[in-house]
Amino acid sequence: MGNIDWNIIQKKIKGQISSTEEEVLEKWLNASLKHRTYFKKAEAFLKKGAEDLDLDLVPNTTNELMRKLDSKSKVIQIRRFLSYSAVIALPILLATVMLFLGEKRFNEQMAQLHMSTAVESDQNRALLITSSGKTYDLESGIDQAIDEEQGVKIRKYLKAGLKYENKTPSQKTELVYNTLKTAKGGEYQLELADGTTVYLNCDSELRYPVNFGQGERRVELKGEAFFEVTKNGQAFIVDVQDVSVEVLGTKFNVMAYADEESIQTTLVSGKVKVAVNSEDKPTSLYLEPGKQASWNKLSGDLDCKEVETELYTSWVEGYFRFEDQRLEDIMRTISRWYDIKVFYQNPDLKNKRLTGKLHRFEDFSVLANMIEKISGAEVDENNNAVVIRMK
Repeated sequence: MGNIDWNIIQKKIKGQISSTEEEVLEKWLNASLKHRTYFKKAEAFLKKGAEDLDLDLVPNTTNELMRKLDSKSKVIQIRRFLSYSAVIALPILLATVMLFLGEKRFNEQMAQLHMSTAVESDQNRALLITSSGKTYDLESGIDQAIDEEQGVKIRKYLKAGLKYENKTPSQKTELVYNTLKTAKGGEYQLELADGTTVYLNCDSELRYPVNFGQGERRVELKGEAFFEVTKNGQAFIVDVQDVSVEVLGTKFNVMAYADEESIQTTLVSGKVKVAVNSEDKPTSLYLEPGKQASWNKLSGDLDCKEVETELYTSWVEGYFRFEDQRLEDIMRTISRWYDIKVFYQNPDLKNKRLTGKLHRFEDFSVLANMIEKISGAEVDENNNAVVIRMK
């Protein structure tokens, strides 16, 4: 018998299973002793409170184990694998449970969650708008030639995303621009004509020249992107509202969503100059690796602080990372990925603080279970609306 849906196991343990689902579960349990052993381990885990969680109770759900559980099944459904992975992630990734784990043991468990190959899904898609106004829906899993402008070949590759294949600066004085947009729940990788790689996060937009000229390289960003800038002697500038980030060759992240109070630039390597072009408070500063510049949109203040860069760049690797952050701030980030609207029955819930590291799961219900388990709150989902209330 094929792998069972994790939700059926969960419903059985919670006493919410239907008669049809009960039959499916019984067949799965009767098919193998290993299935029954796995169910008992999952049951013991789900019935434990967060404060009593024992790492030995965490169900192992790696690909290797799941293949052993069902020798007839040669392909593990990605959606189910991600749902199973959440069961491991809950006690390991969130704050309370992390207190019980040594750093080495934590990293070993996290390694079980890492997927060796990229997951191709609807999340890896974007909309390309060319200088002529023509649009292309860039779907995952498809190689396609897009267009050619100013002698630059534009091609979408299966795994490498969108590439502008030309390393020679344009001799023309007038630049032509393309725009790449991602929706909520989407992300995309782009290689510009100069070799610079851009990872565009969900609900974001990047406007850039098809081919850079002889002077500075300048792009415009809305939302969030991580840049790996190729060094060629020309300044590379990212314009975000009243802020510009200037580099020569470096790795950095810019977060500039409209619903955030500040625009943040986080430097991983190299050196960048962050300048505020506002007429009220024009100012600038230089960042070193491990530092973050934050420009408050309301006060106009530009501040610099030392940060753990992974907290702000982990989305590039496919997961969220939070450290002692307010639930409201966490959910605002998560809502962009799942395209949901979050409501709070009690305003005090917004200030609950969590620490964790979790993969971007396809199914929001998996994440909802995690939040319920660790925070003591109840998360109700109805289509794209999520209500968080006290239990």
